[in-house]
Amino acid sequence: MAVERVAVDLATDGRVWVDGVEVRAASVEAARAAAVARVEDLARRRRRPLRMVARDPDGRVHEVEVAPPGVPADPDARTMPEPYAGRMAAIKEASTDGSHRVAEGAVEALRREVCEEYGPGHPYALRVRELHAIVAARAGRPAEGVAMALDVAEGWRVLGSPDAAWEAIQCAGTLWERLGGVHSGSGAWLGERLAHALARHGERGASARAAVLRKVDQLRMR
Repeated sequence: MAVERVAVDLATDGRVWVDGVEVRAASVEAARAAAVARVEDLARRRRRPLRMVARDPDGRVHEVEVAPPGVPADPDARTMPEPYAGRMAAIKEASTDGSHRVAEGAVEALRREVCEEYGPGHPYALRVRELHAIVAARAGRPAEGVAMALDVAEGWRVLGSPDAAWEAIQCAGTLWERLGGVHSGSGAWLGERLAHALARHGERGASARAAVLRKVDQLRMR
């Protein structure tokens, strides 16, 4: 796959544009440093190297590949690093055992910590957010859990991880089935969101999408 190119244009007064977005600096040298930092941030968020194509004020062009700092070797974070893995295992156990208050407090704290450290769209954060969805559903808030899981699926889609997105959609679908007729209003609305997410997966999601839409029609008739 070709390395994605990011255009960087520098001006003599210290202004710099990264993919058309202006970043201000006090000098050309400071602008160069700001541009590199911005491209590194983009590479981290997109989880792949980027080729920075920088044009100096005098018209000279420099190209350099910028590696994404902090990106895990396991891009979908299927194996979480310690201590996250241990804390997540304890949260799952507490939730399964019915200690919902303990599980919710722990997962909310872990989610804040990981999101602050890596950002809410990082693979580590998405894994914790999916666990949060399951914990919320088990604690008696399935609609909240479905919405969280669908947000996670969208996060994986943005990162370009279709398999991880599919798994999050399946999680959302399982939680959505728990809504039943008691939550018919929110169930119909979330069902439409679920169907939209399934539509992004073409044939793989076609049959599940059809089943979801049938149930949405039933919910709207109640």
